[in-house]
Amino acid sequence: MTPCFRPEDLYLYLEGELGPYEAAKLEEHLEVCAACREALAERRLLHEAFTGLPPFEVPAGFARSVMAALPEPETVRPGWLAPLAAAVAALVIGLFGFYAFTGATLAEVLASIDRVCGAASARFLPFLAKAFKVSALLLDVAADAAAAVVAGAGAFVRAAGPPGVALVVVLAGGAVLLAFCGAKRLLSAGERS
Repeated sequence: MTPCFRPEDLYLYLEGELGPYEAAKLEEHLEVCAACREALAERRLLHEAFTGLPPFEVPAGFARSVMAALPEPETVRPGWLAPLAAAVAALVIGLFGFYAFTGATLAEVLASIDRVCGAASARFLPFLAKAFKVSALLLDVAADAAAAVVAGAGAFVRAAGPPGVALVVVLAGGAVLLAFCGAKRLLSAGERS
């Protein structure tokens, strides 16, 4: 017995596109295989339904109506060139204004700008470097503390079990309640005096 044919081969057989040798092999197989006969009958029904449909004609102007229904493309935004040109123009106008008011040459203006920027960076860059170092250390300490708290809480939960955890939760709730009541009492005593 030959192996079952692929569904594509059944469609090719129905459309008469299989060669004579393959068509004869398929017909021999159909005589002994009920599953393939059933599959061919289903595909024959579909094939007849599709080939019996009238041809579909596209109405005139269909492409134009579809293209008209599409949204307009977005306008092209200026890239980085326009802001760069504006910044250069502002710098030139500023330098010209500085020259007009002070009478200094361009070299003197640039030298004074360099002095100001150098003095500002000499003051603020060491401070920023120290601030970054301190913040990195604080983050490391906070991460280590959080890891220690989590590890300690896990060890406590494993050691104390559910009754111990419940006792700690009740005691902590009581401490929070006492702190709240004490703060409320201190505030009300402060209002009376």
